[in-house]
Amino acid sequence: MPRYCLKVCGLTRAEDALMCAELGVDWLGFIFHPASPRRVEPGPVAAFETGAARRVGVFVDQSPAEVNHIMAEARLDLAQLHGDQSREFCQAVGPERVIKVFWPQRCASPEELGRGMAGFSEAAAFFLLEAGTSGGGHGRPLDLGRWTGLAPPRPWLLAGGLEAASAGTVAARPPAGLLGFDFNSRVEIAPGLKDRRLVAAAVEAVRENEV
Repeated sequence: MPRYCLKVCGLTRAEDALMCAELGVDWLGFIFHPASPRRVEPGPVAAFETGAARRVGVFVDQSPAEVNHIMAEARLDLAQLHGDQSREFCQAVGPERVIKVFWPQRCASPEELGRGMAGFSEAAAFFLLEAGTSGGGHGRPLDLGRWTGLAPPRPWLLAGGLEAASAGTVAARPPAGLLGFDFNSRVEIAPGLKDRRLVAAAVEAVRENEV
């Protein structure tokens, strides 16, 4: 079985969601943040055909009640909390459904980042490490070299400017606890419009380099 979980985020079109599922993408991400150029509405997403792929909603400013409502309406499996949501917020959504996002570049050291993640070890099922200091989908990579020795207490996904070559390199020599890769801006031709060739190349690069 494949070692890594592959996620494509920022999907806005039904045909792209189906295409990613057919190419073997494991998780499909839909952004519900009003300020995002890749924002979608829950009604249309509910009708998307996604096969066996898990459906992930990305949330920033919504309340727990709003998150739970959208998850039900859009038929989502997981909630990626891409803001400063608290442990209590995660508990209200359901820890087994939460992907909690962290921005390592906000921290002065791996130890500080590790303490932050440890505080959410019982409040989330998965973590995601994002490049920059806020937001996502900006195409900037995360320098993993600075975080050598980090051992997150939950399986985690890597995000930030990933494409076939960079993901394949990490897959061949993975950091501790790496669950998989979250692709977005580098596999699209415009915000929210995914490119089949780029998605296929990313999937192939990771699968070829799994260890």
